[in-house]
Amino acid sequence: MGIFDFFKKPIIIEDDFFGKLRFMKMKDPGKSYFEGKGLFEPTGKEIGYIIEGKESGPEQKQKEFYKWIQENYLELTTKFTPLVEDEFGNWKDNFKIIDFDREFILVGVTIPIQDNTPFEWDMSFDTIHDENHQVTVDFIGLEPHGVLIDG
Repeated sequence: MGIFDFFKKPIIIEDDFFGKLRFMKMKDPGKSYFEGKGLFEPTGKEIGYIIEGKESGPEQKQKEFYKWIQENYLELTTKFTPLVEDEFGNWKDNFKIIDFDREFILVGVTIPIQDNTPFEWDMSFDTIHDENHQVTVDFIGLEPHGVLIDG
């Protein structure tokens, strides 16, 4: 990236599914992505998303995957809740999640290119348990793989 690249107008597209997206072009094209925000239907709240891809826009498979995440949100949260409890348990003795949707607020999803298998992606949450940290659940394929609490 040269000194004058800073002044280039950002590439913004209007995707028929995701809406307005800003393309973030990286030196390594495999690391380029879009960023945007939109309604996450299960929570009724706006979230941010990062969509890996090329300047031409998100692929149909990525749109289908995002739909799948929304359709399976309850199952996903149920599946990874024990991982979140274990990670919080390192800081707070006997930590238990009573009502996930009241205690954790989804703020972002990373949508990977679907051709890379197994693909890696994540969901990020704010929590009432620690307002200075964000909880990120990492997935490999469709299975939760780990939890990072970062602030």
